Amino acid sequence: MALPKIIPALADLTQDIAGPLPVELLQNWAGGNQNPTEAGRLLDSYRIEGTVVASDTSGLSRMTEERDLLEVLSLVSGPKQIVHSLGVAIGGRGIGVWVADNTEMFYPPGVDPGTVVDAMAEVQVRIASSEQVRIGMCVHSGEFYEVGGGLYGGDAETVEYLAEQCAGPGDILVTRAVTSRIPDATDDSFALRPELGERYAPGVYALASPRRLPELRGESRRYPHPYPDEFFSLLDEFRKANAADHTRKRIYETYLRERVVVFVVREHEQMSSHSLPALLDEFVGNALMETVIRVAMRAGDHVAGLGSGLAILTFDGATEALEFAQLVRHQFEENGVTVRIGIDRGPILFFPNPRGPSGIAGDPVNIASKLAEDVGVSGKIRVTSRAAQHMSIPPGAQPFEISVSRVVLTGIEV
Repeated sequence: MALPKIIPALADLTQDIAGPLPVELLQNWAGGNQNPTEAGRLLDSYRIEGTVVASDTSGLSRMTEERDLLEVLSLVSGPKQIVHSLGVAIGGRGIGVWVADNTEMFYPPGVDPGTVVDAMAEVQVRIASSEQVRIGMCVHSGEFYEVGGGLYGGDAETVEYLAEQCAGPGDILVTRAVTSRIPDATDDSFALRPELGERYAPGVYALASPRRLPELRGESRRYPHPYPDEFFSLLDEFRKANAADHTRKRIYETYLRERVVVFVVREHEQMSSHSLPALLDEFVGNALMETVIRVAMRAGDHVAGLGSGLAILTFDGATEALEFAQLVRHQFEENGVTVRIGIDRGPILFFPNPRGPSGIAGDPVNIASKLAEDVGVSGKIRVTSRAAQHMSIPPGAQPFEISVSRVVLTGIEV
């Protein structure tokens, strides 16, 4: 089996997967008075205040050309370890599972926002001195709703958007909600980014005169990863040049599998950042999706990820994968839900988990994600050529050819 590659610009998923949503919350909303007052009451116990730092890897596309999957996972793991270790050292905690190349950490009110900014400046210095990739990040203070292991609400959307879409390599974006709580900041500390005012009206700044915490020690480098502990340790070992070849062989012999990946995305209307009823409606829709998937999969077989309006599944055969995709599409349609589905086939790292969803990583995951999320067609299933050649082409299937991030993808649309 050929070693898996990462196609440039397809090295991450756009969304990490949060944990199960509270059933009681969903039932109370679905069966009660669905108005803003009731939404606020139901979500009040999930409301937290503090500072959140979100980050995203910059320039990964250039670094991943012609590198195999293991090298890419190693590239993005190093910065995440630094973010987590220094963040925990000042009192933060990781949010969600860091599936892709982004991170998110929460700092409670007892952690001074100025200290958070200084620690992130130290993070950037250490990443620049020891890692091959850079990250951009945003620091924002506000009100968040922590549900099912993820953060939601207008402030959560703000910090995630600014980190993923606006922060360049080495950047630290800081919102007015944070700068206003740093009394000793000078006029030279932050530079206003006026073009970002439409996203966050009070103001977004770039850290211009960083202060460091060079004495800060970070011990907790095991960020909330989706891998077995054994694999995480091997990945860390792989980063050591003297052990790379031996460790690479051991990892691929243990975890590399040929699989067909099915990526399902639920379509939904754009949610208002300040609408709690819309947020709860989104939760109910996601729960419906999870129920349909689990029933179709007979207690969860093949599930690699499920939550936040998407599902990732793996199959041994392409025919079985397509039959599943057609089945759940029909079941969703019967429940008034529209989905977009992408299917690809190839080598992935597969981490079986007898107590829950299996973990996977590899190019087929990224390609299937792009076919569903980025270039998916409402109510359609898109299958790549390398998956379609292993199945009988269904009647009515139409060929497609599309360019995504400098890569031309071909296949059939069902």
